[in-house]
Amino acid sequence: MKRIIPVAILVIILINISSLIGDETKCSYVFQLHKQKKFSFLPKIDSFSLLAADDTKGSTRTMQPNADYNSYIKRFPQITKDLIQQFSFEKKDLYAFSLKIPPDMFLISKNNKDYSKTALEIAGMNATVWVFNRYIMKEAWTNISLKSFLYNLKSGFTWDIDKYLTNQLGHPYHGALHYSSARANKLNYFESTICSFLGSVMWEFFLESEGTQYNRPSTNDLMMNTLGGMTLGELLFRTADLLVDESSRGLERVLRESLAFLINPAYGFRAFTGKAFKIGNPPKKHYYSLRFPFGAYRSSLNNKPSFLIAANLEYKDFLKKDLLKINPYDWFTLDCRLGFNNEGLRDKEIFTTGILTGKKLKNGLVGLFGIFDYIDTYAADKISAVGVGPGLVTMSSSDSDLFFNSSGVLSFIMGGSSPSFDVEYSHFGKRVNDPYYLGPGILGRINLELGKKNLGSIRTGFSQYWIHSILSHANEFLGILSCSLQCDLSRRSQISLGYDYYLRHATLEEQRFTGAKPIVRALYVLKF
Repeated sequence: MKRIIPVAILVIILINISSLIGDETKCSYVFQLHKQKKFSFLPKIDSFSLLAADDTKGSTRTMQPNADYNSYIKRFPQITKDLIQQFSFEKKDLYAFSLKIPPDMFLISKNNKDYSKTALEIAGMNATVWVFNRYIMKEAWTNISLKSFLYNLKSGFTWDIDKYLTNQLGHPYHGALHYSSARANKLNYFESTICSFLGSVMWEFFLESEGTQYNRPSTNDLMMNTLGGMTLGELLFRTADLLVDESSRGLERVLRESLAFLINPAYGFRAFTGKAFKIGNPPKKHYYSLRFPFGAYRSSLNNKPSFLIAANLEYKDFLKKDLLKINPYDWFTLDCRLGFNNEGLRDKEIFTTGILTGKKLKNGLVGLFGIFDYIDTYAADKISAVGVGPGLVTMSSSDSDLFFNSSGVLSFIMGGSSPSFDVEYSHFGKRVNDPYYLGPGILGRINLELGKKNLGSIRTGFSQYWIHSILSHANEFLGILSCSLQCDLSRRSQISLGYDYYLRHATLEEQRFTGAKPIVRALYVLKF
């Protein structure tokens, strides 16, 4: 405990130094003070004509504040006065009147990229993880020194054979946090992806020691951190950003900031810099649909029903009419599911798909998509995938309130899979008796939905995974067929009845394996 406190203080100081030396974002408020139009009308017996004069008057004022907008309203009272619509008749001409139109205000933000702050935040984040493992978990590999750093440089990379959860979810999530820190400091998608890579390099060489063959710099850790930042980072960044409302106060503000932190701990830096408590502007409008299903499900492996809680988010900012180009993750889907039985948490599933770059169509978009999936359940066993590939999204509706939505993607992936056989030689995970294959592969996915507004919908989807082991000739395949019926109870709730069919197939030289496991579910869904 005596060593934890000073190290924690050093981490906090490091985080706060980043806010002291970081560049400040500058803004300009542009006020168009007023537009005054003069109109005249020509009376007739049964009608009149309205004419607008050409001598339209107006003015514009630009300010560059270093405080909030309200203080500048006080310094410029004319702005407040001009906010009131004014109507008046002309004294000299009985058939003319003037109309003063309220002003427009434009906020022009100059968001300076802050590379130094990003570097220090990523370093602070890595140091925090190291402190936790060093003093709380007491891991042997945290005994770092200059000698361990030189050893890591000399020994080079190897394959990390740690457990499935750590390598296939923990490292991608770690990379996503590095990415989010960079994005919060105004770096773009590709610069933030590079930060995920460099943050992982720092961890592998500086913050893990020698001592065993398992803790040399890891090839797969570096890959999963970088790919995780690339495919999961922007998704978490935008999801947390949906919750943040700098105009909110009190308990609502605390809840929003806390939930954003839970989804994306990189938002914790807002608390250290004071930004989490600063009153600002309302959030920008975003297009999305959010659902929280919960209820019972039963698999063929266990006759006892289990409890399922899930969250489904579809982010649809590409629908904005003023959108000039498709930015990374202007559309994405996030589907998280947790299953509980009498032994506790057992089933864990995460499915994500998001646009990286592409073109907006009349009823959808087409382009290159990012994939991140993680599955660890009774029915499917283990399989994970992270990668990129071409895809298509369509959304259409009719005047009769019928709608049809679809999405499809074919992705090249790097993933892991539990072995159907050859457990002894699957290599990865053997350090902790958690065997799995790791290697390249392909993922194909299609989702269809047909429905009627305020009534319900029918959904079906199919995903096919293929993982080829890099250290053996094993091939693992998993197909997931899903069908569900949604019936609306109200504007905010519905009932969902579903059926999932998991088909596992594997080959290893002359050996073959096939297994099928169905699941049925009945869920109550809250819609937002």
